[in-house]
Amino acid sequence: MLHTIFVEPLVFLLETFNKLFVSLGVPYSYGFAIIAVTLFLRLLMLPLTLKSMSSMRRMQELQPQLDALKKKYKNDQQKLLQAQQALYREAGVNPLGGCLPMLIQMPILFGFYYAVRELAQSGKLVNQPFFWIPDLAFPDVSQGLSWLWPLPPSVGWETAIRYLILPILLVITQILTQKLSTSQSSTSDNPQAKAMNQMMWLMSFMFFYITLTVPSALTLYWVTSNILGLLQQLYVNRFMSLEKGKGTAVQATASGTSSPALESQSDVQSGEEKTSSPEQRPAKRRKRKKRR
Repeated sequence: MLHTIFVEPLVFLLETFNKLFVSLGVPYSYGFAIIAVTLFLRLLMLPLTLKSMSSMRRMQELQPQLDALKKKYKNDQQKLLQAQQALYREAGVNPLGGCLPMLIQMPILFGFYYAVRELAQSGKLVNQPFFWIPDLAFPDVSQGLSWLWPLPPSVGWETAIRYLILPILLVITQILTQKLSTSQSSTSDNPQAKAMNQMMWLMSFMFFYITLTVPSALTLYWVTSNILGLLQQLYVNRFMSLEKGKGTAVQATASGTSSPALESQSDVQSGEEKTSSPEQRPAKRRKRKKRR
């Protein structure tokens, strides 16, 4: 079932984009085909991913209130659950909203792995370079870490370093994604968030090990997907910061308070009036009205 739903369509897309790039005379056609398919899949999931990222961000903003509810109802789990659900409804947040894209991406990742293996076994991906990568079909799963360990690497230091660049980029993009998706305040006083943060670090290095034992084509897909995810997370963070700023400004206006810029301007004007003589004040007021 996985082969029919995920693997066959991915093989078809990879071969279609490869043929397109070959016809256009684009070098490293299979590498760019992998990037194009990754971009295509990310665009398909874009609305769902942005909604999920926004939901996760709002959940982090609600964390102080959730912690307060836990302290208030620490001896009554039923009231705690009701209060949490009421808070979620009021904030318009689905606590499970951040899980769906991950559930979708995992089958795609496995499907991509089998699609790459199928192309490698058929010989279509073998000896296909991509910039510094000599062969997108290397390393083979059956090799494990034998190409790298024990030292010195059996493929030579120069070739080994070429193949290590993508796994290192994977770890960097994983950590950056975690940092961007988790606000600093949510991890500073929350033991559960700290534990999740440590788990993500551990998983990043576990992924590093996995990428040393699978074809570079799969790691290229993974890194490209992470980079696109980073850009989406930056957009969500920026958008929510602007929305939060607008909400703060509206609340300040509704409560009758003015912004710091307006307050400083009024302070300057009042200071001018205080330092001016009674005869000069009307003239200065007229000048300010003309400038407005």
